[in-house]
Amino acid sequence: MVWQFVMTAVIIIAVVLLPFALLYLRRRWLTGQGGLFDCAWQLHEDAPGGGWVLGVARYRGETLEWFRAFSMSLRPAVVLHRFSTAHVHQRIPQGVEAIALFDDSPIVTVRDRVTGKTSALSLAREEVLAL
Repeated sequence: MVWQFVMTAVIIIAVVLLPFALLYLRRRWLTGQGGLFDCAWQLHEDAPGGGWVLGVARYRGETLEWFRAFSMSLRPAVVLHRFSTAHVHQRIPQGVEAIALFDDSPIVTVRDRVTGKTSALSLAREEVLAL
């Protein structure tokens, strides 16, 4: 009886901790492929200050690759090519955005020159200069 309880407890603990361990290993693997920095992406602008997804990004050659923070995927969710992306404007987070986004991270709006689609990113001031 005690043995079954111990095994059940070990299995429950393993199942609960496994996703956190996998997220940690994913982050370590992505960091080994090139330096990561915190970067939030606004998926949709439906609600004022909403639609933001936390993530990490890295520069790789002439691209900016963005990954969701809480995903197991090793492939970037968004790829911006330097030659086809134009900086539109930059602003300071306001209202709910100031609470939801990373500290001291301006919001940068960029436009894809090919499709005309605009996107908003929130990233550290040092990384804005590299865009």
